Amino acid sequence: MLTGMVGSYAVPGVMYLQSLGFDRNQFVQAMGMLFLGSTIALALTLSGNNLMTQEMGLTSLWATAPAFLGFFAGQAIRKRLSESLFRKLFYTGLLILGLFIVARPVFSG
Repeated sequence: MLTGMVGSYAVPGVMYLQSLGFDRNQFVQAMGMLFLGSTIALALTLSGNNLMTQEMGLTSLWATAPAFLGFFAGQAIRKRLSESLFRKLFYTGLLILGLFIVARPVFSG
């Protein structure tokens, strides 16, 4: 329900995972599992309702290449950061994402 309200499964899901108190590696792994599961569910739902064509699915699949590059870059960076700096940077990014979600309808409409 929260995902539908905010239009993003990242914000409520990440907040929930953060509340579980994982260390940064467990936290990132749990986020990956959340995003993978949510994306698969979304793809199945869209396909099942004929809202995503095979061509769109293949295009989306190709778009995962940059995501994997970002994954490996993030993994290398995360190993070099302290736990506290990782959290500060992560929550700053999450704050920016939240501000974007709030500001987008205000400035686009």
